[in-house]
Amino acid sequence: MHFTDAQIFAQIRAALETNPEDKILAFLCNWCSYAGADLAGTSRFEYPPTIRPIRVMCSGRVDRDFVLEALRLGAGMVLVAACHLPYDCHYISGNWKMKARMDALAPMLHKLGLSPERFRVEYVSAAEGVKFAELVKEMTEQMHALGREKIKAENEKLRPILENMLKRKEKK
Repeated sequence: MHFTDAQIFAQIRAALETNPEDKILAFLCNWCSYAGADLAGTSRFEYPPTIRPIRVMCSGRVDRDFVLEALRLGAGMVLVAACHLPYDCHYISGNWKMKARMDALAPMLHKLGLSPERFRVEYVSAAEGVKFAELVKEMTEQMHALGREKIKAENEKLRPILENMLKRKEKK
């Protein structure tokens, strides 16, 4: 379950292969958020089939390039879900590392023209299946309110910028 960057990028590509603008790509911490999603499923809480989860052992594993790649490929929304702050992280401080990284990324994405609701960080524990289901419903409603055309237009505008950002990192 400790995936390499290449394996995570492959999962992102597979999840967004068709109609990416209709999907929420979600990076879920194994110990909390993924378990919360699992609880939502096993408890049969209803939520839309728009989410495409990618399990990571810790939210601290989520690199900004994973988010950039998801947006480059046209994801309707991107969610990073983690253990609750301050002390729920199985790895002690991974949720804090993710928060610092994503707090730096969000304003940059907004400045580039991404609608703020298209990128979110949320905290969902293993016991919060209801919260997970409600979060997916809320994000799906927001995605539909934005509309496919607006999402596609933003994606077209952002794609060359994101490709440039991802290429620059490859050269280092």
